[in-house]
Amino acid sequence: MTLRPGTAVLFAALVLAACGGGEATPLLAQLNKDFQPGLTVGQAQDLLKTRGAASSLRSAAECEALVKEARVPTQISPRGGPCVFGKIPVARGWFGAHTDVILQLVFGADGKLVDASFEEIASYL
Repeated sequence: MTLRPGTAVLFAALVLAACGGGEATPLLAQLNKDFQPGLTVGQAQDLLKTRGAASSLRSAAECEALVKEARVPTQISPRGGPCVFGKIPVARGWFGAHTDVILQLVFGADGKLVDASFEEIASYL
């Protein structure tokens, strides 16, 4: 079976649409705006809940241990307080493709946000 040229182009466009355009979601800009230094742990967790995030709050000691034991370096290092690791689902596509934002929040000993990292990850399987 051979495809006519117009059909092949349409098929290619559908495959590319299913895989995503590779452009960053506006969510990244919004997260960087929302998670400014000085935010408390409770405020950060509330913001994450409104975004539908799955997250894990870790103590300062757990944060240090996780960084020391990690096979892959973290984006930002602990700063004497708790940390949060999480994932926000962004989009689901055909054939199991999906896009998520992974995040790391680092707090100081005073419980205030010091640094935040957000990265969009696309998976096609």
